[in-house]
Amino acid sequence: MSCILFLEAECRRLRLRAGAELVCRGGSLWLTFEAGERPSPDVMLAPGERYRLHRDADVFIAALHGAGPALCQIEAPPRSRGAGSSWLGRFRWLGSARAS
Repeated sequence: MSCILFLEAECRRLRLRAGAELVCRGGSLWLTFEAGERPSPDVMLAPGERYRLHRDADVFIAALHGAGPALCQIEAPPRSRGAGSSWLGRFRWLGSARAS
């Protein structure tokens, strides 16, 4: 299961599970992560590129500043055995933040 986000001038904060993949379907995407005490990595994705989460994380997603709108497809991680709810049921918007 997957969903697609259209991003223009906003930055979205999402909580995603390990194994989720973020795929750039148009434009250019900027990703960064809540990394606790470690420096937060920045990831840039061009159309067709993807990034897989290796652990549960708060992810900040935005269109690359000045590059126009972007499309981000979020693909569900493999479902763990015995999971009682769907992946989209666990997909939560945590609000919007403004990109600096």
